[in-house]
Amino acid sequence: MKTWGKIRAKEFFSSESVSDAVTPIIGSLLMLIVLVVLASVTAISFSNIANEGKSTQPLMARISLESCEGGLSSTNFSEINDEETANFQKNRIVLLHKGGDSLPLDTISIKISGDGNAYQGIVTGGGHLLYGDTQVIYENLGSKEKNNTYANQNDALLKDGFWSVGERLTLHGRDRWKSDISTVKVSVNGDSDTSNNYGFKAGSEITLKVIDIKSSNVIAEQKVIVKHAVS
Repeated sequence: MKTWGKIRAKEFFSSESVSDAVTPIIGSLLMLIVLVVLASVTAISFSNIANEGKSTQPLMARISLESCEGGLSSTNFSEINDEETANFQKNRIVLLHKGGDSLPLDTISIKISGDGNAYQGIVTGGGHLLYGDTQVIYENLGSKEKNNTYANQNDALLKDGFWSVGERLTLHGRDRWKSDISTVKVSVNGDSDTSNNYGFKAGSEITLKVIDIKSSNVIAEQKVIVKHAVS
């Protein structure tokens, strides 16, 4: 009887020892799993923060105003190509991307301001020219609601939708598609009821800004004297 009792006691003792040994191992495994999960969550969080920071960085680029020619438009054809006047289509600005980010055409706008003029009304129906403080806004640089001349002159940019280093952007006084449906907006002395064409006085100074629409950041700003357009 004593022998059986010793065997039973020994068996019970062994069972408890195994249980005590397994418990710490399971605890360690659970802690390891928790640490792995926490590490993964932290890594994802930092990745998202990094991506968000990258996506919200303002665009930066060096834009050079390579040439600017023009003149006020006139309804008197005898005055065309005198010291101040030129047809709207003779007003031409060429910009060169010299370095920095490639600029997406659909999120970049251009604002030009200076002493100029625009047409108001219908050419064959009693329209007239407005003169004074002229503001021109290209709501985006894509081909949407602009005429074929704009598309042809800027074919290289429009192919991939980006204004990249080494590429030139050409603007001229008749880039709009229609007077009432256009992404080129023109106002004179605050009056925006125009045909959205424009001319700037030869010999006067204009200011041109390239703007990131999303951040409202001015990417580039330049002032230049308008040279008289060559006939």
